[in-house]
Amino acid sequence: MEKKNRLSTLKFVIFTILSFVLICSAVMITVLNHYKPAVKTYINGECIGYFSSPQQFDEVYNDLVIEKQNIDSNVKVYLESEPTFETSYIRESLLSQQNVYTNLRGNIKTEFIVYKVLVNNEEKMTFNVQDDANKYVEDLKKEVAKLDVQIKEEKVSELGDLTTLEKADAILKDIVDRNKPVQSNKTQNYSNNSSTNQKASDAIANASLAQGGIWPTISTYISSTYGWRWGTIHTGTDIAGKYGDPVYAWKDGLVTYSGWAGSYGNIVKIDHGNGISTWYAHCSKLLVKAGQEVSQGQTISLMGSTGFSTGNHLHFEVRINGVHVNSYPYIK
Repeated sequence: MEKKNRLSTLKFVIFTILSFVLICSAVMITVLNHYKPAVKTYINGECIGYFSSPQQFDEVYNDLVIEKQNIDSNVKVYLESEPTFETSYIRESLLSQQNVYTNLRGNIKTEFIVYKVLVNNEEKMTFNVQDDANKYVEDLKKEVAKLDVQIKEEKVSELGDLTTLEKADAILKDIVDRNKPVQSNKTQNYSNNSSTNQKASDAIANASLAQGGIWPTISTYISSTYGWRWGTIHTGTDIAGKYGDPVYAWKDGLVTYSGWAGSYGNIVKIDHGNGISTWYAHCSKLLVKAGQEVSQGQTISLMGSTGFSTGNHLHFEVRINGVHVNSYPYIK
């Protein structure tokens, strides 16, 4: 009888152990079906997410380095500290839902080198290729020897707005135009042909003055006059006003240009015939197109502060045979 009881007890123990093993196995299978092994990843002590393995972390990091190098091959890409990994388990659905690229991208640091072209200590262009900066410095020095032109190298975390070559060409032309010597019979000797051209220009200017034009905007406050400023010439009359104030065509004419022009920002240029033209710069919005005929007093643009400008104003410029002259007598 005692032997029979021992056998029953042994069967019960074996059954209990087997049941426990089966239950544990079922639990493990359930867990493994829903949870996956992963590495919890830390940078600077902060958890940035879960990766399937340290190797996956390296793959994602290398992809992001290539992403940055596609912007600039000379970029320096780095992490402020080495990542640390902690073995963990995570629900499979959560592992697949997280975006490891986004998680890691926010922790990657970049260092770009930019080359800024300074003209008389004022930033004019920004490049990420040194040869491009060198080219425009050389061209500016060749065109206007008196200018102080330098390249300033800077390390930045983001490239920001770079100067396109097309825009750099416009800026260079603008700087050269602004620094053209002003023709004057009092200060220069001309050949017979030059004297004839000057007389013709004077005649055009006098005829235009006699015919008159209108004040080109609603504001009447002159913030800057025509003339030399700090080693360079201010080529127009600046009339300060409010953002969005209307800008009027000085006289009837044909729009020869409407668009961006370097330091002038958004500009409208109008040909009035007989060698005289007017320029309207720093506009916030352009309302006419090249090739369009406009009438005196027609609204051609809205006042703004685009280009190299310190505030909302209209830069009004008059040119006779392509040479800028004091524009104030034409509107006073």
